[in-house]
Amino acid sequence: MAALRSHRRATALAVTAAVLLLGAACGKSDTKGASGSTTSTAKAGGVVADGPVVIQAGINDPAQRAVAVLQYMPAKATVAVGQTVRWTWDGTSEPHSVTFFPPGQSAPSPPGSDPTLFAPTPATGLYDGSTLVNSGLAPQGPGAVPPFEVAFAKPGSYGYSCVIHPQMMGTITVVPVGQAAETAAAVKTRGDQEKGQWLAEGNQALQKLQSAVPVGTKNSTGTTNWKIEMGASTPHTDILAFAPVPANLKHGDKVTFVNNSGAPHTASFFNKQPPIESPSDPAIDKAAPGPSPQTLNSTDLFNTGTLPPDAPPGAGPPEAARSFTFAVPTAGDYQYLCIYHSPSGMAGVIKAS
Repeated sequence: MAALRSHRRATALAVTAAVLLLGAACGKSDTKGASGSTTSTAKAGGVVADGPVVIQAGINDPAQRAVAVLQYMPAKATVAVGQTVRWTWDGTSEPHSVTFFPPGQSAPSPPGSDPTLFAPTPATGLYDGSTLVNSGLAPQGPGAVPPFEVAFAKPGSYGYSCVIHPQMMGTITVVPVGQAAETAAAVKTRGDQEKGQWLAEGNQALQKLQSAVPVGTKNSTGTTNWKIEMGASTPHTDILAFAPVPANLKHGDKVTFVNNSGAPHTASFFNKQPPIESPSDPAIDKAAPGPSPQTLNSTDLFNTGTLPPDAPPGAGPPEAARSFTFAVPTAGDYQYLCIYHSPSGMAGVIKAS
C-alpha cells in the first residue's frame, strides 16, 4: 500500500511550481499550412513571437466536480525552437505533473511509487531532452497554481507524462525556427475541442453510475446487503463519486464498498474523531478499527484503508481485496468520504431508517 499512498501524496508536499520565462520575441509572420490552418513562423535569428502555447493539465468539470479529466489538452502541439510552452492547472482539483524523462528513464511503476518526483525539477535553460525536467505535482491545496513553462533548444519530438496518472501522456514536436509551427490560438482551439470531448465522456459515465439501480441481496434474516461502487473510470476520466446510494436502507442492513475504478479510494467515517487529512499519513492505509467487516457507530473512526483499483481494468486484485463491508446496526446518518479525492467532493452519507 506504500505505493498507493505515494500515488496521492501530493497534498502533503510543499511544491512551488517553477515558472521559466524564456525566449525573446523578434518578429513573426503568419502563413497558411498545407491544410489551410494558420501557422506561425519566425524571422531568421528570432524566436516565434506568437506568445506562449498553452496546454491544460487536467480539469474537473466546473458543473460536476466529480468528473475529473486526466488528460493534457491538447495532447500534442508543434512549436518552434525557443518558443515557450506553458502548462496550466486552472480548473483542476486533482494533482498532476508535467514530467519529461531523459533517455533511459521512464515513469515509475506502479504510478506514484517514486515520491521524489512529486517535487519540481525545472529546466535551467532551453531544454534539450537530456535531463529530467518536471513540474512536480500540482495543485497543492486551494490556492492558485503558477503555470509551468519550458522552451526547447533543438528540433525533435519530446514526450512527457504525469507521474501518478499513466494515461496522461503528451508530445511536443519542435521544428526549426523559420518552419511552420502552430499558433497559440490553433493549439487552444484544439485543446478546447478535446476538453469538450472528455468532459462529455466523463459526464456520461457519471450519469450511468448515479442512475444505476442499487444492488441489494436479501438475507434469510430479512436484512439486506447493499453494494456501493467507489467511483468509475473511462479511458480519459475518473468519476469521483460513491454510487448508487440505496435509498431504502434499514438498520440491520450491511453496506459493501467495492472499488471497480482505476484509482485508489477509501471510505472513511470520522464521526467524533480527528480526521485523517493528509494522504501521506500512514493511517490512511490502515483498516480501522480492524479488517472487514466492521459495525458502524456514530462515535468512532471507521476506515476501509486504501482499497486498490481494478487496474489494469478487469485484471486488478481480486474483488475481496478491493472491498470492505460495514454493518449498520441503528437508524441514523453516517457520513463518509474518500481521503484521496475529497478535494473533488468524493463523499456520501448512509441514511438508515
